[in-house]
Amino acid sequence: MVLAGAQASTGLAAAQDPGNPARAGLQWQLCSTAAVDWPIENDTRTECAELTVPVDYAKPEGRKIKIAVSRVKATEGKSREAPIVSHLGGPGLSNITDSASMARRGLATLNTDHDLFALDLRGTGYSDHVDCGENPRTEPAPTAPEKKFKKADFDQQAEFNNRCAAVDPEFVRQITPENAARDIDRLRAALGAEKINFYGASFGTAIGMAYRSLFDRHTKRMWLDSVLPPTVHWPTMDGETEAAGNRSAAPFLAWLAQRDAEHHLGADESTVRSRLGDLRSELERKPRTGGGVRLDGNWVIEQVYRPQEEWADAAKSLVAVRDGGTPPTPPAPRAETAAPAPVRPLGLSNPRSRFNTLQYNAILCNTAAASRGFGELWAAREARREADPLTGGAHFSPWCAKWPYKVPAAKPAYGKSALQLSGHLYENVTPHVWAERARDATGGALLTLLDDGHATLPSSPCADKAITFFRTGRTVEGTCGGQQR
Repeated sequence: MVLAGAQASTGLAAAQDPGNPARAGLQWQLCSTAAVDWPIENDTRTECAELTVPVDYAKPEGRKIKIAVSRVKATEGKSREAPIVSHLGGPGLSNITDSASMARRGLATLNTDHDLFALDLRGTGYSDHVDCGENPRTEPAPTAPEKKFKKADFDQQAEFNNRCAAVDPEFVRQITPENAARDIDRLRAALGAEKINFYGASFGTAIGMAYRSLFDRHTKRMWLDSVLPPTVHWPTMDGETEAAGNRSAAPFLAWLAQRDAEHHLGADESTVRSRLGDLRSELERKPRTGGGVRLDGNWVIEQVYRPQEEWADAAKSLVAVRDGGTPPTPPAPRAETAAPAPVRPLGLSNPRSRFNTLQYNAILCNTAAASRGFGELWAAREARREADPLTGGAHFSPWCAKWPYKVPAAKPAYGKSALQLSGHLYENVTPHVWAERARDATGGALLTLLDDGHATLPSSPCADKAITFFRTGRTVEGTCGGQQR
């Protein structure tokens, strides 16, 4: 365990910078030599340093911590442009390699005359953090109803949250998007830059919105791709994610309706949806096991979302289970005696990164609106179930279970700096409606990409619009790329 601010090594050799970074500057070294286990092989461009910041910005002379930062210098020599700070996803991930990723991805041309910067947020990667492991799960019997499994997920999170937050309460309660923004502004000051540009994707958009809310005067241009909603409220976010997924299930249901003579699940999409919803309800009340698989409501949803090349197998499996049998061609089996751990959303952008579960929960839950009690989460889930019996209630996010702290969040606001948002119309990770809500809260321009990618703007045909934006500040509305469905 590394206790934040306990003067333990953060994993970067030397590059120490005590005192106020705005006065003292940063000591840069090649990350490949300064950082233990640097993940990029043969990296001769990325430089690293450590930035000293307060744990609590309300107590600037109090306890200090180290934030690991990186840069990739402009290829055309000393840059006169405002630097670009990027944060490409998370939470919980180490993002210090994002500067190198930006230099290699579809926006790389910006590196000709812009220095690129990134950082590990407090609580992650090479920055000061708390390591606290999860205890073994206690699972209900495989035939227990769904509510018992969801309660087990909730109880495990509650135990982790209370035990791990207590390791270093002073530090953990200060892990917020707002303090991440303040840390970035300390980096700006250390660089001697009047303003910065910011490129954020996925969870990085929450950091960007917090920065612009607090430091609009220090923001030159900001592009946010695959945008989070301006307020974290898990029941609402789960419902909006389900709605996006529900649309993607429609082609399979229509395909089944066209084959009613073979599968007898209904001759129209509405009937198919209703009958599969009934099957899901039956298996939620009385799960079964067969063929090494727990046959429950989640299993039905898994079949509905199988890729098109597996539709025939999914149909045969659904019919067999409907008729009281077992699936003849199951996907990868789940153990009979254990349910899978719920999947954490959003943390998809950098698979090389180490993951810190405590930071993931803290940065989402310290400022989250409610969603700390099982009763609230379950009631919201059941309401979505009733409204949509097939896929409603498929998501259940217990990450803030009994989270002990409540910290005021910075309200997203309209600003004077140039803000461009982009949302992917058909994606399920950060539904497009979140980008719409962020636009309404911030006044930013919204570009809709007609694809199902998540945080994929740099590799899309629309990347040139981001390059133009950072060069000129010109925002765009409307749609781009892909095909209208």
